[in-house]
Amino acid sequence: MAVGRAGEIGCPIGACSFFLEGRAELHDLHRFGGPDFSTLCRLELNQRLFVGAKLRMKGQGEEILSDLVLKEREDADPAALMVEPEMPADAGSFDQEFDKALEGTQKEVLEFQKNKDERSAKSWTRAREIVQELRPVPWFIWRLSNYVFSSTGQTKTLTDGGLIGLRRLVFAAASDPFLGVGRKVNSIHRAIEILSPDVIAAVAVIHGVCRRLAACQFERIWRPILDDAILRAQIGFLVGERNHEFGAGRGMLAGFAGRSGLALLIASGELDDARRALEMLASGAEISAVGEAVYGVQPLQVSALVLSAAGCGRDAAFGTVRYATPALPTDPSEAEQFQWLSAFTITECIRTNRSHTVTDPYWESLGYILGQDRGDLVAVTESMLRKGHTLPWIL
Repeated sequence: MAVGRAGEIGCPIGACSFFLEGRAELHDLHRFGGPDFSTLCRLELNQRLFVGAKLRMKGQGEEILSDLVLKEREDADPAALMVEPEMPADAGSFDQEFDKALEGTQKEVLEFQKNKDERSAKSWTRAREIVQELRPVPWFIWRLSNYVFSSTGQTKTLTDGGLIGLRRLVFAAASDPFLGVGRKVNSIHRAIEILSPDVIAAVAVIHGVCRRLAACQFERIWRPILDDAILRAQIGFLVGERNHEFGAGRGMLAGFAGRSGLALLIASGELDDARRALEMLASGAEISAVGEAVYGVQPLQVSALVLSAAGCGRDAAFGTVRYATPALPTDPSEAEQFQWLSAFTITECIRTNRSHTVTDPYWESLGYILGQDRGDLVAVTESMLRKGHTLPWIL
């Protein structure tokens, strides 16, 4: 928790006073000492913190994978970052692929899991049903993600024709001081030079999930959780970029998975469930305990299934869920899967000030061999932990 005098940036008490006096909005939260769940949830229980919090740039997204050129819809919102294109004839298989990915991931996890029981099977079934109902990632983002993440490393290339509908989102990412060059970019060719394919795909997936959540209920409850997921995505970017084959984009998705599952659970449930979840979070309960007690599901189960259904691949889903499922064997020889687990683990521990607990195999799998390299990474993230994320446009 940041330390400072009341009324100063970096002091939770000062942050609260700004909100309670109506001098700041929810999206100014990143200025105030980084999100702390217990503090934020207690403020929400007072029904005062998030009044008037509606500042958002609506998102939109679309993609083209090879030489296929999609057409933007004539009724597209010109202010949106993501515009759904007209659906080509071959896009109808998306629903089948979406459901197939979810069912396949669930089946494989249960096959590999030791000490299987009825409760575990029910929780995975429930997680799959929630993701199927929410459909958090639209078909055109799934195609982009599946294309980019279908193989390890930066072997895929994207063309301007492949990003129709996603161009404004890509411009925003390329112009961003953190992800891009920090100055306006309005050339798709230049944006593709600045951003690697995995970062473009990760930004599209994250924005797609955020856009889906924007249409859901209980925003005052899930919104600070989503903000924390974006913060973790930024940390994950730094964690993953050192290993070129794994990449910053995969790191972003691993970090985002740490909290997005809980946000989706809250958005999918009933008001009484949301209130109960809020009360537990306010008391300092772990998100895994909240998910199991209120929804009968581990939030990371939802996150893993979202990654799988978003086209990020089996290794992304397995690597993520292994963190919360000790019964699943962890094998460093499965390089990419272990890298996903490592990215999630390092990001989680940095976010919770426990980076010293990360063991060598996790660091080394992502290229952090020397202790100085690890210390430098942690030092770079310190300001993020104080200030919160700097990507409001991705929401």
